[in-house]
Amino acid sequence: MLEQIAQIMNPLRPLRTKKTPWLAFVLGFLFSGIALGIYFRSWLDLVVPTVSWLVLIVTPGDAGFWAGAVIGGLWGLLRAVNSNERLEAGRLRNGDGRNAKRSRRKEGA
Repeated sequence: MLEQIAQIMNPLRPLRTKKTPWLAFVLGFLFSGIALGIYFRSWLDLVVPTVSWLVLIVTPGDAGFWAGAVIGGLWGLLRAVNSNERLEAGRLRNGDGRNAKRSRRKEGA
C-alpha cells in the first residue's frame, strides 16, 4: 500500500524547503486542504484534500467528516515525508551547498 501511495506522490514536484511531517498531519487533520495549501504553498495540496473532504462530508452521519479529516492529515504527512526524502536525495546527489563549495576550494588550492 505504501508503494502505491509513493507512486501517487512521486510525480508531484518536491516542495521548496523541508517541512515538518507531524505539523503537516495536524494541519491537514484540523483544517484539511486549506491549511496544507498555505503551509506547502501549493495549489495541488489545497485542492486534492479539500475536494476529497467535500465529497466525503455529504455522506450521511459523521463518518464522512472524520474520514475526510484523516485523509487530509495523511495527505499532509505523506506529502511532507515524500518531499523531504526527495529534497535530501537531491542535496546528496548535487552536493550540499556550502560543503560542496568548500571541498571545491580545497581541491583547487
